[in-house]
Amino acid sequence: MNYLLDTCVISEMIKPKPSSKVIKWLRSCRDESLFLSSLTVGEIQKGISKLPNSRKKNNLQEWMDKELIRRFDKRILGIDFKAAQKWGKIQASSELTGTKMPVIDSLIASIGIVHDMTVVTRDTGGMKNSGVRLFNPWK
Repeated sequence: MNYLLDTCVISEMIKPKPSSKVIKWLRSCRDESLFLSSLTVGEIQKGISKLPNSRKKNNLQEWMDKELIRRFDKRILGIDFKAAQKWGKIQASSELTGTKMPVIDSLIASIGIVHDMTVVTRDTGGMKNSGVRLFNPWK
């Protein structure tokens, strides 16, 4: 099984005191089964870019530019034609049923669906109506 890691999972990996459950789950997975979306890369970069100039900001930027890209090389998925189509269907359905989904969440869900992956996230509520398989390693 392959997994698409949501931004919260990547953020957890670099916390000074990460959740032992999340780290244990990540260690139980083969690296080749773990993927990121380009949206997660963007969300992480946004967070780093908003920090004031500091050692922490520099360290996080270096981690992203060197470690993250090395670890997930060739396993970062973008929004292609099929994912964009699936996203449009998810968004239409959520709007028609009155259960609007955040755009980023529904885009990540659409990537997970078209690549037959389980999305790993703490915030399962944001994607629960998309039809994507979800896993919360914090539980």
